[in-house]
Amino acid sequence: MIRKSLLALFILGMAACGDSATNQTPEQQAASACESEAKVRTEGKSLALDMAALAGSAKAQDNIWEMQAPITIQPGLRDEAKQTLKCRVRLQQGKDPEIISIGFEF
Repeated sequence: MIRKSLLALFILGMAACGDSATNQTPEQQAASACESEAKVRTEGKSLALDMAALAGSAKAQDNIWEMQAPITIQPGLRDEAKQTLKCRVRLQQGKDPEIISIGFEF
């Protein structure tokens, strides 16, 4: 009986934790996908990106989110580059976010 109770508590606890991505707004999900892709595109260089500004700029048409925000690549280093990250992401329920386009503009 104790084992069943402990198992039930464990299952309830895990269900309460949930998936952090499902707790995000669509704007935050799209911004996170853009940040991840920016990290891939900058090939491991350090970057500074204001996620609140990126998510705050998001505009949706159908299930496509378009957003932009300032990004600094290699902040504080000699080859620091300040640019604007522009990104378009498709969000569909039950699927991972899909980057449609991403660009770095001076």
